[in-house]
Amino acid sequence: MNLIARMRQIGNLLYAFYTCCSIAPTYRDATINAVEAYATVSGSKGGGRDENGNPYYYPNVSVSIGYGLDNEGVPSSNWDTSFKAQLWINGELVDKKQDLAGSGSHIYTFFGHKFPAPGTYKVEVCGKNSESLEVTITNPPVEQKRVTQ
Repeated sequence: MNLIARMRQIGNLLYAFYTCCSIAPTYRDATINAVEAYATVSGSKGGGRDENGNPYYYPNVSVSIGYGLDNEGVPSSNWDTSFKAQLWINGELVDKKQDLAGSGSHIYTFFGHKFPAPGTYKVEVCGKNSESLEVTITNPPVEQKRVTQ
């Protein structure tokens, strides 16, 4: 077989592989196990706890909406499978993300969000299912200055 015929044969095999047998990324809706909120920066002064121990945050301070998801037995060596999740606040879609399958049976990740005004917000992370929580935003306390004599 001459060189040109051999190159055509290899080209045909490559074409068949890439059109019929290509490895395409897989995107699955995530199975959400839990959701929680916490200040994004460690030691942040972006909130606190009320007298009952419930957390609250201040407007326009980044809050992490953390969530756990099940990797459904996908091995950590699989770089082609991503899990999709959506962040909904008060019934409005505000963010989407995809996370690669990680090591272990569970993956933990987060969305970052700044709430614009005081109030109580219903926060949902959705995939195959949804998990939700309420996030309370309050104005920071006003510091009173003392007059020195």
